[in-house]
Amino acid sequence: MNILIVDTENMALDFALRCAAAGHAVKLCRYSPKKPVRYGEGFKEIALVEDWRPHMEWARDGLIVNTGNYILVHQLQRYREFGFPVFGPSPASARIEIDRMHGMKVAEAHGLNVPEYHTFVSLEEAEAFARKQDRGFVFKPGGDEENKALTFVASDPAELVGWLRRQIAAGKKVKQCLLQEKVDVLSELGVSGWMGLDGFLPDKWSVCIEHKKLMDGEIGPATGEQGTVMQYCETDKLADGMLKPLEPMLRSIGHRGDFAVGAIIDTSGKAWFLEVTARFGYPAWWIQSASHKGDPAKWMKDLLAGKDSLRVSYDVAIGVVMAQPHYPYALNKPEAVEGNPISGADEYPDQVHLASVMQGKGPMMRDGKIIDGPQLQTAGEYVAVCTGLGKTVEKARTSAYRAVKAVKFPDRMYRTDIGEKVIESLPALHRHGYAVDME
Repeated sequence: MNILIVDTENMALDFALRCAAAGHAVKLCRYSPKKPVRYGEGFKEIALVEDWRPHMEWARDGLIVNTGNYILVHQLQRYREFGFPVFGPSPASARIEIDRMHGMKVAEAHGLNVPEYHTFVSLEEAEAFARKQDRGFVFKPGGDEENKALTFVASDPAELVGWLRRQIAAGKKVKQCLLQEKVDVLSELGVSGWMGLDGFLPDKWSVCIEHKKLMDGEIGPATGEQGTVMQYCETDKLADGMLKPLEPMLRSIGHRGDFAVGAIIDTSGKAWFLEVTARFGYPAWWIQSASHKGDPAKWMKDLLAGKDSLRVSYDVAIGVVMAQPHYPYALNKPEAVEGNPISGADEYPDQVHLASVMQGKGPMMRDGKIIDGPQLQTAGEYVAVCTGLGKTVEKARTSAYRAVKAVKFPDRMYRTDIGEKVIESLPALHRHGYAVDME
């Protein structure tokens, strides 16, 4: 099968290599208009293309995969309308994620519980409101995806006012923002499903608990996710309450692929909607891939035709992000992040999922001598994700960290506690009927 991957998220290399290993012809377009990228260089198994459009006809009878939800969705939608097999979000489903305010209104319209919130058209207006309050709020931007980094959880009004002042002084602007009531949190919990022609694939709900901070113990800056615990389940309470109500709407707007809802479970066991992800998730996609059996791409082609051929493991799956400085920040200094040698990835090929990696040549030891030879090298801050499966969270942890310890590159960074907080929270989640298959 001819597979064209339009990668706007820097997350397609592992998938491309696994598709090539399965016998598919693969072309990878690394769409990065703001800065050049080098991941994927040197891998003879895949063809790198600068522009995806001339290759669409080549993949028309095969598969076209869009990893993102923002930059090229409208262009790819036009091809989809002419029968091209595009796996990814539609413009309407992408908007549910990108425009946070719109996403919350969609959730409310479909009966999902959304924490009370107050909307504003400027940071100054939000600050004026915060000054009159006696409790903390969660600040969130209302729309623009790039401004989602402005999300801030305040313990009290003074902390919120001080933070807003600093954003205003730094020249930050928003077209819309909100202050959301804080919920007494038992655990954050997510669930996703694969949406095809006829709705979600049955019996394959993916439950996840994320570890968003850079350092052990949920300390330090947010990174998106530094690691995640996931598990495919045949049935799930959160899916029943927050994904299935959205199914008719998602079918009607043409969403194809992964769709996830993030929620808070409060101390009484009530689930509150937070946000959605309408694309492949970081690092969820690599962890899901580790749980998939058989051909990595055929099930995606079948999903577009309304067929369910996806076979999965129902074991617990854990993914640990491996990065290098200056992660989680990109300083746009290629000399600092490109060309660092990587070793050990070949020891656990099924568990090591390459992200910002290229195939190069560099000094290496052979028969006691230094020679220049072929080697994997880093091509960015977000280097790889190591995964592990097991019947329990602890067994999955053991498997994942076995691979982590094998993969070596200069100044490697990773958390050592992915999954520990999940083990602690499971008894309470089970009492309320959530993540009941996870042990």
